[in-house]
Amino acid sequence: MDIFLAKHRGFCYGVKRAIDLAIKSLENAEPVYTLGPIIHNPQMVRHLKDKGIEVADTVEEIAKGTIIIRSHGVGPDIFAKAKEKQLTIVDATCPHVKKAQQAASRLTQNGYQVVVVGERNHPEVQSILEWTHNKALVIENSAEARNIAFFPRLGVVAQTTFSAGEFNTIIDILETKCDELNVERTICMATDQRQQAAIQLAGEIDVMVVVGGRNSANTSRLAEICESAGCKAYHVETAEELRPEWFHGVKKAGITAGASTPDWIIEEVNNQMTQFQNDSQFEQLEQQLQESDTITLEPGSIIKGKIIGVRREEVFVDIGYKSEGIIPLSELAYPTPEQASEVVAEGDIINVYVINADSTDGTIKLSKIQADKLTAWKKLETSMAEMTPLTGKVVDAVKGGLLVAVEGIRGFVPASQMELKFVEDLSSYVGQTITLLPLEIDPSKQKAVFSRKRLLLEEREKLAGELVAKLTPGQIVSGTVRRLTNFGAFVDIGGIDGLIHISDLSWQRVKSPQEVVNVGDEVKVVVLKVDPATKKISLSLKQATRDPWLDVADQLLEGTVITGTVSKIAKFGVFVEIAPGVEGLVHLSELSDRRVANAEEVVKTGQSVSVKILSINRESKKISLSMAKAQQDKEKAEYQTYLTNRPDKNKITLGDKFGHLFTSRED
Repeated sequence: MDIFLAKHRGFCYGVKRAIDLAIKSLENAEPVYTLGPIIHNPQMVRHLKDKGIEVADTVEEIAKGTIIIRSHGVGPDIFAKAKEKQLTIVDATCPHVKKAQQAASRLTQNGYQVVVVGERNHPEVQSILEWTHNKALVIENSAEARNIAFFPRLGVVAQTTFSAGEFNTIIDILETKCDELNVERTICMATDQRQQAAIQLAGEIDVMVVVGGRNSANTSRLAEICESAGCKAYHVETAEELRPEWFHGVKKAGITAGASTPDWIIEEVNNQMTQFQNDSQFEQLEQQLQESDTITLEPGSIIKGKIIGVRREEVFVDIGYKSEGIIPLSELAYPTPEQASEVVAEGDIINVYVINADSTDGTIKLSKIQADKLTAWKKLETSMAEMTPLTGKVVDAVKGGLLVAVEGIRGFVPASQMELKFVEDLSSYVGQTITLLPLEIDPSKQKAVFSRKRLLLEEREKLAGELVAKLTPGQIVSGTVRRLTNFGAFVDIGGIDGLIHISDLSWQRVKSPQEVVNVGDEVKVVVLKVDPATKKISLSLKQATRDPWLDVADQLLEGTVITGTVSKIAKFGVFVEIAPGVEGLVHLSELSDRRVANAEEVVKTGQSVSVKILSINRESKKISLSMAKAQQDKEKAEYQTYLTNRPDKNKITLGDKFGHLFTSRED
């Protein structure tokens, strides 16, 4: 029996994110609760409980600590209650569910009658309903869609795990039930991919094992889909539920899993099915041994054998013949191990290739490598078709790349396909076990070319998607400057690069990024904008620190006279630098007591001048100045000094009393 894994199976991004957030919340050293089971998988819920994360059915049950909003989401009232109790809130709502909630809320506010397509009693659907103040209608199938009343405007959202095909059918019906239909396609792509992968695999096998919680809607739907595709399907939660009789006479079996199923449960199921397969092979071998008198060996044939002896440089195999076969160390595995016990043990049942059945000394020479290769090439071809990774050991560094052993096949990894960036010296990889994807497979030429770079690119894309989902404008993050260009600097903020435009590098005007940062610098930056579709992130270095303009402005007082330097002359006035990088404007009317047609009549660039601060606008970062009023204040001060210090200061003249009425002024 061959066992195949569906290409898309197990944890989706939203579930994995919820589990990661739950485990991380344990760092806060306070009681942690999930509001209801965090996902539809009792084994994972028990696993989290063992770590210290309890399940609460209501907010009222939690006196203090952290409350985790599960991946299915909740309504706004729950958030309000948690805040009122001053609980630490960890929102693990799946981003796709959050999108559906927001869409339903927005459509309700815009006057649409909202329809939620999904299972009426599913917690995700219930949470979406609450974001419409429970005004939405729920439709589970086409029949219910045909029975709803006519509405002028309908807005539609879907349960994220709903069948895409059924959803489209319902939409066709709803188009006849309104004048205006607004559809928000909130079905998660991962759900559709998982279902399509199950359908594809179901068409190629005899039996499908669907792994996941009994209460998981998407897992139950996977089982239904496989049955509809003409494949017998068994829905199990754990490996203990598997029965060997399910696989009697089965040549090909498959495994898929719902979005709430962790990898370790899938692995246990796979191992148990493999054990059933091995048990079956042992029974076949026993029968073969009983019929040993009828066996004839042909060079080039492949038969099963049982390891009965393991020496350092050879292995003895019982193949049900009059004498046992021998596998020399060189024919045991590639690369050749130092001793046979590294590869096999007594009691193992293996396939062997007959090299020589009629040697002069009566021994039968066998090869495990040759037998493995036939199976291995099939695995490599399947891996290439389904883009599933394989594990390989680096054997040697050669010109242009690395020699690797993958499933006993000698393969090659070009240097350009090893890392995201070209690595000149590959010798440090020798002896390492790495994960690879096939690039080119040709069994007839014994040629296998692999890439590690493709997996690294996929991983980077995945990390980038996860990071982008977590980022919000205004958030401060740490990063490393990776690259400088004329227009800015690219900063790695944890697996994805964001751009700091040159205008956001410094509060001062700079001509090139090198004036502020260098490659390799560790920096703190503010997230300005995030585009989830393109994964483009705009960052600001300057906004991570306080604007120095405000520091200067805090030291200035309106009505005081200070000294500055004329930095620029314009038609409407003069800009005066009163501190490094801080300028104020002297309007043309404030240059002098007399009327001025052109600023050059009074000042020139670079001239030091006294100015009076008229106003400071911190929001617009504008400072209004006056040279005329500064001069007036100076003259008043001088005159006051004169009055105070003159010998006849007790005598008052007409000039003292009325002199200000006769001030000369040029027109």
